[in-house]
Amino acid sequence: MKKELELLRRFQRNPDGAWACKEPINVNGPDGLVVIPQGARFGPETLFMGLYLARELDQMAAKHEKVISA
Repeated sequence: MKKELELLRRFQRNPDGAWACKEPINVNGPDGLVVIPQGARFGPETLFMGLYLARELDQMAAKHEKVISA
C-alpha cells in the first residue's frame, strides 16, 4: 500500500485521462532499472513495460481515494 501511495504522489492525472510524471521515478523493469522522466505522459492505451500504466494508476487512485484527498 505504501509503495502505491508513493507512486501516485509522483503522478498527476490530467482531464484527458492521461497521467503525467511530476518527478523522475526509478522502476525495476524486465531488463534492469528504468527511469520514468519528469513530464512523461501515459494515456489509457499506452503500454509501458507490459502494463497499461494509466489504467493501473486509475485503479490505485480509486483504491486510495480517501487517503489521497486527505
